[in-house]
Amino acid sequence: MSDVEEPLVDTTAPIPLHSKRTQRMQRKKAKKHGTFEEPKVLLELPNEILVDILGYLRPSDVFNALRVNRALKSLILHNENAIVKDITSTRYSVLIRCFPLPKPLDEVNRDDHPALLNERRQELLNIHKKPYQHIRHPDPQAICTCLTCIFAWNNLCLLVDFAHWQGNLDRGDPLPIIPRGRNPEWNYQLVAANGVVVEKAMQSQLWYAHILEQHLNSITRAITRLSTARRKKPPYQMSSQDVVSETDSFLQRSGPPSYDMPWHRDNYYMLEAYLPNRRWDKEEQRWFYYPDTQHDRDLEWVRRTATRLQEQEKEKPRLGGATRTGNQYQDIEYIASEKY
Repeated sequence: MSDVEEPLVDTTAPIPLHSKRTQRMQRKKAKKHGTFEEPKVLLELPNEILVDILGYLRPSDVFNALRVNRALKSLILHNENAIVKDITSTRYSVLIRCFPLPKPLDEVNRDDHPALLNERRQELLNIHKKPYQHIRHPDPQAICTCLTCIFAWNNLCLLVDFAHWQGNLDRGDPLPIIPRGRNPEWNYQLVAANGVVVEKAMQSQLWYAHILEQHLNSITRAITRLSTARRKKPPYQMSSQDVVSETDSFLQRSGPPSYDMPWHRDNYYMLEAYLPNRRWDKEEQRWFYYPDTQHDRDLEWVRRTATRLQEQEKEKPRLGGATRTGNQYQDIEYIASEKY
């Protein structure tokens, strides 16, 4: 019996292509021939339009968008600075000038590190660290410890802590009292967590914008709460429309200045709007904000102080082991001052 070979049948077919590159080429071809199909879902829009849309959202909404899928997360992280710039310019144009970010030590000239980390200088800076139960001490090995950066760190930690207690303040629940010299575990954990949030804000503009969003929410809740209790007109002439808009534009109006930092949680009860780094000019009827060059001025002062301390160390044997000089009193007086 002879083997009969069956005829071969060609069953090959083109493999369908589903790559993103192919889809883009197909869309371009369809658009060229006038058969372009309108996008049916949000993620089919061009990236430029998606970035513009994200710039109108709240920072908390952008955080939620990060969880949608990998493609949207990658788009947001790649364009984070542009998105946050649009958000802050629209929603937090006042707050971003009142609460600048502290500088990481890595961004400071390495020649200034020895002066910033000098043990004697760090001891003098304890006046800005020891009294606060609600603010974590800044790490001098990671954060610039010039006065501008210390104030910026303290203020941002304060905003996170103030936002944490808004529920208690709204309900009228008293804040827990911590005896002087004590630091219970719950407060240690809370203050440490607040510091981690500020550290994230120094690395991510989105976290920084989220802190500003929280503080704007704290301000509107505090003003509403205290204005209702006092039955008086709210400061900054804040209206219900201002609250709904979720922008800080109403803070540009005339209102109470913030010269004193809330150094204790007891200050939260009557705190309405903490907005440092600015002053009201009565003649021009507008706010003036402290310049961004203050950080460079403080670094220059740190350099001069370091040079003076070195000269004093050289002169100490000739002074017979003197423990205090006039210049040292000037150092303490400068560091203790909170006004430039």
